[in-house]
Amino acid sequence: MKRTPEEERIFRALAQIKTPEADLSAALRRAEEPRRIRPVRPLAAAAVLCALLTIGAAAVGFSGAWRYFVHSLPQNAVQTVGASQTSGDYTLTVEEAVVDDSNFMLLLALTRADGEPIDPEASLTTNSMDLEVTVDGHYFGRATDYQLSPDGKTIYICYENTGAPTETSILGKPITLTADGVAVRLFDDDGNIRIQCDNPISLSALAEWGTPDFSAVPLVDHVEEIIQTAANGGATLPLFTVEGVPLLTLRGAALTSEGLALVTQDASYVSGDLTYTRSSCEAIIDTRTGARYLCRSGHGAALEDGTWAFLEVFDDCPFPLEDLPYLEVEVSYTVDRILSDQPFSLTFTVEKSSGWKLPLDGALELDGLTLHPAELRLSALDLQVYFQDEAEAAFSLYRDGTAPVLHLANGTDITTTWHGGRHLDSALPMVSFQTIDANGDRLFIDPAQVVSITFGNLEIPVEH
Repeated sequence: MKRTPEEERIFRALAQIKTPEADLSAALRRAEEPRRIRPVRPLAAAAVLCALLTIGAAAVGFSGAWRYFVHSLPQNAVQTVGASQTSGDYTLTVEEAVVDDSNFMLLLALTRADGEPIDPEASLTTNSMDLEVTVDGHYFGRATDYQLSPDGKTIYICYENTGAPTETSILGKPITLTADGVAVRLFDDDGNIRIQCDNPISLSALAEWGTPDFSAVPLVDHVEEIIQTAANGGATLPLFTVEGVPLLTLRGAALTSEGLALVTQDASYVSGDLTYTRSSCEAIIDTRTGARYLCRSGHGAALEDGTWAFLEVFDDCPFPLEDLPYLEVEVSYTVDRILSDQPFSLTFTVEKSSGWKLPLDGALELDGLTLHPAELRLSALDLQVYFQDEAEAAFSLYRDGTAPVLHLANGTDITTTWHGGRHLDSALPMVSFQTIDANGDRLFIDPAQVVSITFGNLEIPVEH
């Protein structure tokens, strides 16, 4: 799971969230924000749902640890996995799974192998560590939440797939979960994941190396040329060092169509149990006024020697070259405390789907648009509708706001909300919806309790 710096930066941004390519640094910063589980609150939905949906250790035959992550979960949707591996000082177990044909949610448990209390901040997903699930070699995007058990000995992890790369069913196929190790992601005193260096660095030295002017051409069309030309000026100004090792180096600057931009190269470094993973420019400061111009995007390209460099662009930063002596740059970095660098690799299979499929006919009439749904798939995880239309037309459901309503056998109606769309080369466009309660919190329902579905002008009966 090793990537080039550019691949790593793009991967972490786009695997977690959908973001425009032109705003990569901003997306990266958002993707790096630690995920915290929400406090478990009582459902505000109708009381008649309780018997159907409520999860509790005494009432159901599966792990009560699900309650840390979800408000509700039907017992018949959960299947035991039990795959476990001890690697170094830690044991990772895939306890249970909720699965449909191409989607899944896993309950993991991380413990110390000696049974002692675990560091409450221990994590498999940090700046230096990653957690992946693959099926037939295809990577599944993920979202993870963490919760320490009351006895302090187990960290439960809810791993949910956020995007299947294939329409092929995962049922009965080897599912491989890999993790790089265990670490603690460190924060500054204010709880920020990106730790800011104490002293800004002057940019006055750039005046000696020269700064090319590309302000007359669109930046996005000339990224590689700008980076290589600026770096060829010979600048090698360390912006951030640890134990004398430069982890962020300024290789040059350029005037671009989006203002003054800096070309940097970063490196990782291990010092004892600390791993410094990424560093970048945070802002440019005008020392005459104190104004800060935040870094808003980054673009990567290879230099002539094959190493990677990044063009860092700042908000509203229209300084001419003669202003360089008055400018400083703030730098931030990320760092982990490594608990174990011993990797995990577990392979398991799941055989039971929590949902069903229903072929559809009839046209879905929207305002000025007719769509042709071909199939509906409902599971405890979500509701998916496949269309015999172009993806752009199918995805217009997001703007239109039309979403299915599920009608349960007990007379309760459950609303759904847009969750996303997907269109793979060989498959029909798909739109997914998630069920929600009166507070807008996510529900995990029992598909067997659904007797009909209303989708716009379509009334869809369900027979079990």
